[in-house]
Amino acid sequence: MSSDRAVYRSTHPDVLKIWNDYDATAEEWQERINAFLAEHGFTGRNVHFNTTTNSIYGVKHDDGEVPAGWRIDRKYGYLVPRLTSKAGKVIDAQLGELRRPDPREMVPGMPKNCLAGRHFMTCAMRSMAGAIYVTWPRPIPESQVDLSIWERVKLSEYYAVVEAEEAAGEARDV
Repeated sequence: MSSDRAVYRSTHPDVLKIWNDYDATAEEWQERINAFLAEHGFTGRNVHFNTTTNSIYGVKHDDGEVPAGWRIDRKYGYLVPRLTSKAGKVIDAQLGELRRPDPREMVPGMPKNCLAGRHFMTCAMRSMAGAIYVTWPRPIPESQVDLSIWERVKLSEYYAVVEAEEAAGEARDV
């Protein structure tokens, strides 16, 4: 446990609503992904996405024939759109519309990513004890946080809530 960590908590109704609606949003996204995969003959395959941008960068290749409009990415071996073809450009546009939803991008008053000094960081979110907690590996500039929605929490208070929630088996992370 790093003592450099920064933690914020919110019980703001807008933050709680976004968090509580996230499951439905994620299910809706998965249905759209499944429809895209079925349309391209990839039913049951996984998509791979960038966890920082949430954009899809490939589809699992099953070692079969590469369909029209696709190519195999040399670095990872995933199927990616062949951008030199008309079909590939259409596929790329479809994938661009299928960004994975992320509640960290939706909640008001808290950035998902932050540059603090030389450190580019992404926050973690956790629902515990009727509040949403955001943790950063180190402090971020408070000018980037809306303190009317979020409050800074002492680490000891945060860890007490974490221990109580884990003991009850109720914590949920993103």
